[in-house]
Formats: sequence, C-alpha cells, structure tokens
Amino acid sequence: MSKKNVRILALGFFISGLLLALFYFVFPAPSSASTQNNNEVDELKSEVSYLQSKIAEMEVAQIEEPAADVEVEASEEQPEEDTEENNEESEENADTEETEDATEEENQEEEVEEDPVVTSTVTIGDGQPSSVAASQLLDQNIIEDRFEFDSFLEDNDYAPLVRPGSYEIRSDMSYEEIAQALMGR
Repeated sequence: MSKKNVRILALGFFISGLLLALFYFVFPAPSSASTQNNNEVDELKSEVSYLQSKIAEMEVAQIEEPAADVEVEASEEQPEEDTEENNEESEENADTEETEDATEEENQEEEVEEDPVVTSTVTIGDGQPSSVAASQLLDQNIIEDRFEFDSFLEDNDYAPLVRPGSYEIRSDMSYEEIAQALMGR
C-alpha cells in the first residue's frame, strides 16, 4: 500500500469515528431513557401513595383527638355538688373504663391474630433496583412501608444481592426472611 492509500484509509476511519460520536451524543439511546423515566415514575407513584396514606392516618388522628378534647371539656364544666357521690361515681367509672380498655385490647389482639396471611408473587427484572421489589411488596400489602424495607435492605447490604426472578412472599414473613427470599436463598 502506498502512503497515499494509508492516509485515505486513516482519514476514512477518522471521519467514521466523528460521525459515530456525533450520533451518539445527538441521538441518545431511547430504550435506556424510557426505562429510567418509567422507574422514576413508578417511584414517584409509590411515594405519592405512601404520602396519601400518611395524610389519611393524620386526618383520622385529628378527628379522634378533638372528640377526646370535647369529652374532657364537658366533664370540666359540670359543677361538683356532692364530693362523696362524685368520688364513688368516678371510682365506678374508672373500674368500668379499665374493663372496657381491657376488652378493647383483647378485641384488637384478636383482630391482629385474625388477619389472613397474604401470599404474593414478586417479580424482579434484570437490572431493576431493590426499590422495585419494595414497591411491589407495598402494592400487594405484604409490607406497610416501602421506604423502611428499602432502608433495611440498604443498611444490611442486601440491596445489591437481590436477584432477578419471581419469588413467593407471605405477609407473615419478617424483613429478614423476605430479603433472604429475594436473594434467592
């Protein structure tokens, strides 16, 4: 090959490299951007649902709190006529309230015990972060707080060990058991 031919070949490689670089920076790969956007949208949706549930809990707490304040104000407005009768009545009310509280606690324990165990399938795709699994677990009512579960995975260095696949998860499993299942162990 002559010197002229080698220079033309080198110039061709140089121009090809410039064209490839130009297309790479001007027209980025759409599949990676759309996947990233979809993941961001999913994360934002789960954050919104989490915040909505917290707002609902706070509204319920606010509604219950003023009702308790009204009862206290009503009892403060009643004049005390006969202290002995009031003391006897208050002791009886206290005993009644204690038994009611104990009954309520027993009922709540029974309700907790009666919660059915939910079994669900969690599917993790190649390259998906552990937060996707946490979002699926929240959506399927396996866990109550996806951020807490994701923090658990990060704190225990389990997040990078989560493997792609489909896993059967039950609502009675602890975070440790769920993490072990998601790691394929």
